[in-house]
Amino acid sequence: MTNSRFIEIIKGKGLITKEDAVALLQRYKGDAYAVLKHIIKSGTVTRQQIGEAWGDSLSVAYVDLSKTLFQSNLSKMLPEHFAREHKMVLLYKLGDAVTVACANPTQTLVIKKAEAMIGLPISTVYSFPEDIDDAIEIEYKSSGALGDVISNLSINSLLTTEGKITDAQLKQLAGDQAIVEFVRGLLLLAVKDKASDIHIEPGISTIRIRFRIDGMLHERIKLDPILHPPLISRLKILANLDIAERRRPQDGRISLQLSNKSIDFRFSCTPMIYGEKAVLRILGQSEKENVPDIADINISTPILKKLKKVVASPNGIFFITGPTGSGKTTTLYSILKYINKPDINIMTIEDPVEYRLEGLNQMQVNHKIDLTFAAALRSFLRQDPDVILIGEIRDMETARIAAQAALTGHLVLASMHTNNALQAITRLIEIGVEPFLVAPAIIGVMAQRLVRRLCDNCKERYQLSKDEIEEYFIWDGVSEVFFYKKKGCSQCNNVGYSGRIAIHELFVINNDIRNLAIKEASVLEIKDAAFRSGFHPLRYDGLKKVLTGLTTIEEIVRVTTTEEE
Repeated sequence: MTNSRFIEIIKGKGLITKEDAVALLQRYKGDAYAVLKHIIKSGTVTRQQIGEAWGDSLSVAYVDLSKTLFQSNLSKMLPEHFAREHKMVLLYKLGDAVTVACANPTQTLVIKKAEAMIGLPISTVYSFPEDIDDAIEIEYKSSGALGDVISNLSINSLLTTEGKITDAQLKQLAGDQAIVEFVRGLLLLAVKDKASDIHIEPGISTIRIRFRIDGMLHERIKLDPILHPPLISRLKILANLDIAERRRPQDGRISLQLSNKSIDFRFSCTPMIYGEKAVLRILGQSEKENVPDIADINISTPILKKLKKVVASPNGIFFITGPTGSGKTTTLYSILKYINKPDINIMTIEDPVEYRLEGLNQMQVNHKIDLTFAAALRSFLRQDPDVILIGEIRDMETARIAAQAALTGHLVLASMHTNNALQAITRLIEIGVEPFLVAPAIIGVMAQRLVRRLCDNCKERYQLSKDEIEEYFIWDGVSEVFFYKKKGCSQCNNVGYSGRIAIHELFVINNDIRNLAIKEASVLEIKDAAFRSGFHPLRYDGLKKVLTGLTTIEEIVRVTTTEEE
């Protein structure tokens, strides 16, 4: 399509030279959108920049659909076939108008038809057509629609055959169009619901499928147990696993391809008494934008200031601790993104690689060929690294090599499973690392937990009573204290929460702590020394975030224990 205004805008913004503009217009016979696609493919400018320029040429704003929030179930006001045909998707309602992302915001007649369908005026924005295709595929998924898909499989003759289904028949069932559509729809529904995990749990009379959303499990779908074998087999095929092996646990990775991106899932299945239970962890999209900036993950200002100072160190080990699913990897990658520069060599070893970040050299553990954390670390030390990320320190050998690397001029970032930051030192000594290696190697430990974030649209402020204040604070008897509580609205599906945030405690190692480590002091002795140096526990940071309206006291109590300073 011709769009001379777009060409003038990108020349005016310096995104392309006049000579290149003339050459590209000649090459693509005046098709400005073909020029746009060429510029994106060349990588000389970002999609954001070129999208904004195209939107400006049409006198509308540009919206990146991977970063915008869709208002729950609003999209379904517009029939899916109409949305697909005209490449448009409803985003959110503000006042009496609905904002709609369109590949062609100038199609006036189509916009009027859409307004008649939804009964509301429309405000248009521009989004890339392939992004709209991805959004439609995700936003129109529902549990009911998946039930309709799977009903087509229930009548399959193989499922009604008496006797044991052979591996060949199982493979045939796993390739059935209905099961293929159901599995894809299930993964997309989880993405739509912003789930972190999908649990597929076989029982005696039903298969229960639950999503973990904001840290809590919610039941989404129930299926007939007869559908369990083809469902698990389809997932194993996608994860490149052995569908005939049903007696041992298996782990793999699934990549869900969309029009313009891929979404990765970590797959794990393990045998239970009624069949294999499967869990899929949604790892995110394979784009560097999914690694948040360190300033955007709600680390309190005093902790963030100390954290930046710690990771600026040229050598030493910095740990992030917490239970599975507490956001350790996201925080580690935010730190890597913060320190990532062209003049340093960053190498990572993970199991599996959960984020891709440009400029990093990333390796994945492969136990089949004995490529372990320890083996990778030994190799890394011959690769002239400046910074090494270890996905998790689980054993003495890995811990010892990491400590030695830290003492020989490398900054090592790693995760570990401990209940709090103060236990990291004693944990390393317990697994067999000598105290004389532990003490000088560690420079800091940060523990974190995830709590549900209050919905900004409906949260309510309330005043604490005298007894409530004295339960959580040292009170002067005069000051008023206010917390926030959940309510529930359409934007948060009446839950009262939307998303999660982390609470943190940062333990910076000083010489007093190092001396205690060398003496193999107890956790209590280390704790006393930490508090004397200004350390604050998780609940302290949690209470600060309750006071600012980010979460509720119930969430903080749920994930922390009472700790006295």
